[in-house]
Amino acid sequence: MTEEQRKERALGYVLACRDYGEADRIVTFFTVERGKLKGIAKSARKSAKRFSNAIELFSLSQIIFSRRRAGTLYLIEDCHVVNHYSHIREDLEKTLAASYFIELIDLFSLEEKPAAHLFDHLKIFLDLLEDGPFAPSLVRLFELRLLTLCGYEPALEHCARCGDPLDTGEKMIFCAEDGGISCSRCRRDGVAGIRVSAGTMRTLVTGRHLPPDKLRRLVFSGQALRESEEILTRFIGHILGKQPRSLRVFKEVLLLGNR
Repeated sequence: MTEEQRKERALGYVLACRDYGEADRIVTFFTVERGKLKGIAKSARKSAKRFSNAIELFSLSQIIFSRRRAGTLYLIEDCHVVNHYSHIREDLEKTLAASYFIELIDLFSLEEKPAAHLFDHLKIFLDLLEDGPFAPSLVRLFELRLLTLCGYEPALEHCARCGDPLDTGEKMIFCAEDGGISCSRCRRDGVAGIRVSAGTMRTLVTGRHLPPDKLRRLVFSGQALRESEEILTRFIGHILGKQPRSLRVFKEVLLLGNR
């Protein structure tokens, strides 16, 4: 097989990039064709012109790569920007949100396992951030719909334990360990939960399957934003066994900005 035959091409988002050695960078891409892949960009720190901004976080780039044998890092031969998301980078809140999105995709995806549905999900929400103002509701909808796509859809309409329809007239408690809201009969004493209003539940149920072009039209009340942030981030932390680092940074920066 010739060198040219071994080269592959893929369209991918940059999920992570770190320095390696004196001049190289290790880059993690999330691609349509190959899922998540990790490669080394030789001399990337010395030659700004060669890779330019194509390996910056959440850039969408066309990658040319090769690998001599399985189990080793790919060699990033070349990389060209398709979308740098310049409007996101001009806004701090948008940048923090985009960084959180790509970390979640990184944490919920597997290496070299194609997941076109996750790629499309990421693209939809980055495009929404790029083309309009920042809205906290987009972050909550990204989390909710990602959980659904990955098979962790929280129980919001039926009891997480018995499966019976929930009565919106009774007190609703979301428990991450149970996977959602439990009815009063199944609720366990001593298990910490989060109180959820019927309005918040209805908003999340509506947003779960809305067409992308209608997502910005979904109005979250202040209460719905607070409650959905608490239950979704708690649930994600329970699934992953940790809170994403970018979420902590996001919260800290926004807290400083509100002082």
